[in-house]
Amino acid sequence: MVALLANSTLIAIILMVFVPSSLAGINFISFVCKGISDHPECMDVLRSDPRSMNATTRVELQSISLDICTAAAREGEKTGKEEQAKNEQKRDEKLGFVLDMCINRYNDAVRTLEHARTDFGNHAYDEAARKIGEAHVAADYCEKWFYDQGAINVMKQMNKKMDDRCGICWQLIF
Repeated sequence: MVALLANSTLIAIILMVFVPSSLAGINFISFVCKGISDHPECMDVLRSDPRSMNATTRVELQSISLDICTAAAREGEKTGKEEQAKNEQKRDEKLGFVLDMCINRYNDAVRTLEHARTDFGNHAYDEAARKIGEAHVAADYCEKWFYDQGAINVMKQMNKKMDDRCGICWQLIF
């Protein structure tokens, strides 16, 4: 009986501590995302990083968003390389060409976002936003190349992910 009471008390304490803070995190993220009208997935994107739930300032959410955007660029480069490896068997020249172009563009985006991180850390927010916007178009270029070459778009989901994450980041910082 004493053990049951102790466990119940512990659960009650945990709920009192963690539930209000997680609700505060959700409310703050919701408040910040209301200003981002053309990206309804803002809350889901920010909540994908657990640090967002503890953010108390817009600058913290901007920083987390920049990390999410950079991770998407790295994932885009990796996805392109994985698709390229799959294509080696098929030897589809159009697809190979497009994947080379996309990989290079995503690689450039990663480097640009790393520079944006430095600018952000130095409080050069306008310059960071400019670089985020520059990196953001990697997905657009990749989509265009698939279309222009008439190649099967094996990176459509990845390009959307990059577009969403970096678009949200740009709007949060700009």
